[in-house]
Formats: sequence, C-alpha cells, structure tokens
Amino acid sequence: MISDKQQLKQKLILFQQQISELKQTLTQKEMQFQEREKALFSDLFEIVDGMDNIDRFVTSKQDQMDKTGKKLGKNIGAVHRKLLRQLSSRGIVPILFSDNKAAMETCKIIETRKQPDLENETILEILKTGYMSEQDGTVIRKAEVITVLNADG
Repeated sequence: MISDKQQLKQKLILFQQQISELKQTLTQKEMQFQEREKALFSDLFEIVDGMDNIDRFVTSKQDQMDKTGKKLGKNIGAVHRKLLRQLSSRGIVPILFSDNKAAMETCKIIETRKQPDLENETILEILKTGYMSEQDGTVIRKAEVITVLNADG
C-alpha cells in the first residue's frame, strides 16, 4: 500500500514532467510561429520592394504622363503607403541611417565605390530598404546598400 506522502510525491513528479513537456511544446510552437512570421514578412518585403520600384519609375516619368497615367501613379503610391502603414502598425519600421554609415548589423553591402571626398562605409545608395522591429530593435531584414570603399595607402 502506497502512503499518502508517496502518492503526493508521485503526483508532484508527474506534474513536473507535464510542465516540462508543455514548456518544450510551447518553445517549439513559438519557434514555428517566428519562422512563419519571418517568412510572411519576407514575402511582404518583396511586395514593398516591387511597389518602391514602381513608385520610383512612375515618379521619374510623371512629367511625360497624361492625366490617366498620373492618376494611376497616385493610386500606386497610395497602395504603397498603405502597405508601409500596415507594417508600421505591427511595429515593423524601415531602418534609418541618421549618420549615413553602413553597419554590419543593419546592412548588406552589395557594391562599393571609390569616392575620395567621402569616408569609407558612407552609404551612397540604398538598393533595398532594411526593416526592424520597433519594439526591440531586432533587424528583420538588412538594407542592401552601395557604400564608399577607398583603398588605403
């Protein structure tokens, strides 16, 4: 016959095992969620990139467009802004470079160019906007940039 103390001990052990299993399951589910969220944002960033390109093209051709073309350009711009607002409402914001310098944590350098009048790592052009979480500063996608690299010596 098992004493009350032993029964309680067995139940406590069983509860601890269940808690451990639940914690492990929760951790796995959180990781799966984060992966799905990352994939979703990656897909959305591709759409934003396409909208950026269309918006730049339409803006550059604005003077050559008729009334219909200009209206189409405004509508495309409105959709682009709405998409950016949706990301922002979920705490995803573009990475800003107040010092105009590339950093490994926030940038992927696609190309470098010599520019003697500028310091190395100065951003010449942002090819793709980078995005980060406003809440914790986590980089979700690095910006793709062209920077200055002057040979030393």
